[in-house]
Amino acid sequence: MRLPASKKVLREDVKGAPSWIIPLIDTLNGFMETIYQAMNFNITFTENISCQIKEITYITPSTYPVGVDAVEFTSSLRIRSSGLWLLQAVEKQTYLPPAGPVYIPWTENAGMITIGTIAGLAASKTYTIRLLLI
Repeated sequence: MRLPASKKVLREDVKGAPSWIIPLIDTLNGFMETIYQAMNFNITFTENISCQIKEITYITPSTYPVGVDAVEFTSSLRIRSSGLWLLQAVEKQTYLPPAGPVYIPWTENAGMITIGTIAGLAASKTYTIRLLLI
């Protein structure tokens, strides 16, 4: 859906209206301008959508995928999480992504997010994992 061409109410549109309408029009136009700008490809996850971006350092032992400790962090969301998206996974030293698809098993219990063994990584490496909790 395209945004409408009309972005504001002009004073000429309400000729003959009482003088108290002018502050109302100014307030309405300010609100409409903010919404128009947001809807014009300016909505962001961190400012407009209830979410949490979390970056973790994930170390895989030589025995990977066995022997990996679970990672826990507290959700900052006011509601129970509905999803955990992988935004980026890169090896910390080379900044290269892992070769295979990465899968992140997770659970939430009383606002605590627990991540199990992340699949698709290589053994004996340190990764930077960026997540989006929604």
